[in-house]
Amino acid sequence: VYLTGRRGGGLPPVCSGSAGGRRRVRCSRIPNAGYEWHGYLRHVIDRYETLAPTTIFLQGDPLTVSPDVHCLLNATRLWAPVQVLSWVQMAKRKMEFFTQCRAANLGGCRVYVEPVTAGMRPMLHGDRWLHRACRMAKRFKGSLFRFLASQLGGDPALANGSAAQHKSLLRATPVPPQLYRAYGAQFAAAAEELRRRPKPFYTRLLHWLVTPHDAMHTAGFLGVWRAYTPKEKAILLELIWMALLGAERHVPPSLCSSCLPAAQTLPVPVDAVGPSCAADYFSGAPRVEACNVSGDGWGGRRPCSGDECGRLSVRCPVTKNDGER
Repeated sequence: VYLTGRRGGGLPPVCSGSAGGRRRVRCSRIPNAGYEWHGYLRHVIDRYETLAPTTIFLQGDPLTVSPDVHCLLNATRLWAPVQVLSWVQMAKRKMEFFTQCRAANLGGCRVYVEPVTAGMRPMLHGDRWLHRACRMAKRFKGSLFRFLASQLGGDPALANGSAAQHKSLLRATPVPPQLYRAYGAQFAAAAEELRRRPKPFYTRLLHWLVTPHDAMHTAGFLGVWRAYTPKEKAILLELIWMALLGAERHVPPSLCSSCLPAAQTLPVPVDAVGPSCAADYFSGAPRVEACNVSGDGWGGRRPCSGDECGRLSVRCPVTKNDGER
């Protein structure tokens, strides 16, 4: 158990073995940075050589994204080597689609895994969350997967290198035939799956996650990361973790097609492709915001100096989802 609360708050009973006679659980305090990913990565690094056959990664309140978590924990015989243990957040549970799409369920336990584009945008239900809340998704449009995969999973010497080096690494980063994401960050992984990545990979990932945004450029990372706080970086990890761990290898190929009929009953924008297993749901639809590239925190507002000066005040017309597949 990894605790991020105040030190004066005391330890929960489970840490001392005083919770209903259960055996004592090892508890560690870690800084409150990076959401649950701080504890996840700390555990893998510290236990890399002695990982349990299967490690279960859960948030402090696992019911937030998985009302069926107890059901899932009793269905271990059905688990894949990398197993998603989440459904959807409370607000989305009102949508009939998420109840009808059962392709990722384990027995009677609800699980939701969705196909996404190379821009990490859903292809079935048209969730515009990335446009509203994820500035990096807007900045990199259809290249978001390649940028994150190259920066977090590529050769660090190239990822942190010159513009020519990290751009070349991005272009050389392959995109799997199908990408997926799962809501929340709750999953189980076999030790051999976690060890597919070397220990330095997890060490660097934790360093990237918890380094304050204004120190990223002096900590060996690209200057672009100065615009993203540990909280926002944790959200990006939520988008990319399945690909970083190769979880798409364990998703049934028929997942999208089996959910497509239910998705096609959803309302769609008049100029959108609509639910698809091959195309961006919003191809041809206007973006929600008025600009693709501005407002990401760089340069500040005038008066200021430098090439990035004034970008927070820039204005541009509504644009299309051009070039994204």
